[in-house]
Amino acid sequence: MVFDTLKDVEKFYKSYAHEVGFSVRVGQHKKGNEEILIKRYYCSREGYRKENVTNASDESGKKRKTHNVMETRCGCQAHIVVKLGIDKKYSIISMIKEHSHGFVSPDKRHLLRSNRRVNERAKSTLFNCHKATIGTSQAYRLLHVSEGGFENVGCTKRDLQNYYRDLIIKIKDADAQMFVTELERKKEVNPAFFYEFMVDDQGRLVRVFWADAVCRKNYINHHLQSVFLGAAFLAAEKIESYVWLFETFLKAMGGVAPHLITTDEDASMKAAIAQILPYTAHRLCMWHIMEKVPEKVGLSIRKDEQFWERLNKCVWGTENSDEFVSQWNSIITDYGLMENDWFSSRFEIRESWIPVYFLDIPLAGMLRTTSRSESANSIFSRFIHRKLSFIEFWLSVRYTHEVFSKFQEQLVVARDHCIVQGIEECEDIKIFTISSLSGKERVVQMNKTNMFGTCSCKLYESYDILCRHIIQVLRAEKQNEVPSNYIMKRWETRCKMELFYDDEGNLLDEKPKDPREVAMRKKISESRNKFEDIIQMAKTSEQGIDFLYSSLSNLVEPLQKIMPATRVDKQEEYESFLGNRIPTEVDIHPPNDIRSKGRSKRIRRSKDKEPKKKEVSKMQATICLRMNH
Repeated sequence: MVFDTLKDVEKFYKSYAHEVGFSVRVGQHKKGNEEILIKRYYCSREGYRKENVTNASDESGKKRKTHNVMETRCGCQAHIVVKLGIDKKYSIISMIKEHSHGFVSPDKRHLLRSNRRVNERAKSTLFNCHKATIGTSQAYRLLHVSEGGFENVGCTKRDLQNYYRDLIIKIKDADAQMFVTELERKKEVNPAFFYEFMVDDQGRLVRVFWADAVCRKNYINHHLQSVFLGAAFLAAEKIESYVWLFETFLKAMGGVAPHLITTDEDASMKAAIAQILPYTAHRLCMWHIMEKVPEKVGLSIRKDEQFWERLNKCVWGTENSDEFVSQWNSIITDYGLMENDWFSSRFEIRESWIPVYFLDIPLAGMLRTTSRSESANSIFSRFIHRKLSFIEFWLSVRYTHEVFSKFQEQLVVARDHCIVQGIEECEDIKIFTISSLSGKERVVQMNKTNMFGTCSCKLYESYDILCRHIIQVLRAEKQNEVPSNYIMKRWETRCKMELFYDDEGNLLDEKPKDPREVAMRKKISESRNKFEDIIQMAKTSEQGIDFLYSSLSNLVEPLQKIMPATRVDKQEEYESFLGNRIPTEVDIHPPNDIRSKGRSKRIRRSKDKEPKKKEVSKMQATICLRMNH
């Protein structure tokens, strides 16, 4: 047999080996005039493995662990040898077919090492899955389903894991440099993109913050949603790190400090906030504190439903400080928690986390969140909205849908459950006493001149949304529209229609896209869709599949004439996936591995499984930031 290239030889022998049931190992070669003159290909079980060296040591002299490797070689003589002829083609000059061992069964042939490879389909699926934060194992399962079985994937899960591992090893020393380079590229595309970073004396990246134009524009939010205002990596969760972070955040946001910031009980963050944001109200995250309660009480209390009912009512339902203190002390006494240091310390800092102490601060409902900061999924789920119901006849159309849904809840309750019990007048003020379904009476003081009132429930002061009691008073006063005094600019639909610019005059808007890249992505997507349609059309017929296969095979040669064949190595594949060149010279180095404080510990309920072991990450800053403007 004659072959044009060694690649053809290898393909032939591996195909033959696959059909028979053995694996191939590429052997030695002999070169002359920069050409390979003779090349050998063996059965993978040729020869014998060298004896393992026990007590092996590394360069430093330390003993390293050696692994027991199963012996697979048995001295098999099967092989082929090819030689380059005068015509510059290779021919077989030696071949032994007989093997000294059994063959692999047909259902295991896809596991033969020489026939396994991570093909382009597997690479594409792997990279796309990782872009969507889907791990390698799940990517392999997806290939198993899409290709109709493991035997059709072309590689094992371990092969796929090793391929991705090689990528991680390849970029290990350059990922910080590439990350900063990517940030700079984004700024080149859109000057409104903001980023800053800091390296230590060894050139290691220790701090980085970035915010795109949309984040900066979202600094005024009017949808009652969680939004990202920026992101940061900190190599050390210390006061100086957070000082840098908050200074950089203010720089990105034009120097405008937030009115409110909510964090967990991290002492370093608290100190940094006091230093950089002295006029910003700092409150503690309710969820972080309440989630710690189960581990601070005994098992009997933890399972007591009445305890939880009373505690939640005390924390969330009290309407003045005296009522809170009374209920809290009652719970502490009834459940014997007087000597519990954690409950005592939470009581001492009650003004920093109990809602009744914040009634005069516009919080937009943030303290009633459960775990917004704990998972990006929980944040994104809030962007999915149900269809809204019909609009009441006196609705102000300037509210956004999200704010209106909250307003509508108050409107319906006002209509069905609120009654004006009494009215008193004192100069320009009308005082209304309102009864409600809860049985509590509320007092609304309404200015007769501008129809602006305040209610003892203080919902408007906390949420900037009218409460049911004020709504009922407006109805009683024959008001068919919400007075403009009550409508906050940030709740209006036109708020984000306005143009905003940063200090350098850059428009804070969606980043512009390269039209050529958009067109190319569209063509690739449509081509994939068409190809999938053709497969679905042809798969019901063997004749149809044969036609499709032969047609695709016929496309290879003309396509190669358009695009000359070029060898793509692993680095080029990795760079294509990363969208960035892997630099050979690195100025910004990755940080050293550190053990971060991590997120607030998830409290294990009685029905939960055993917790997983704590992981160590490179750079992690846990900040439960909740900003209000």
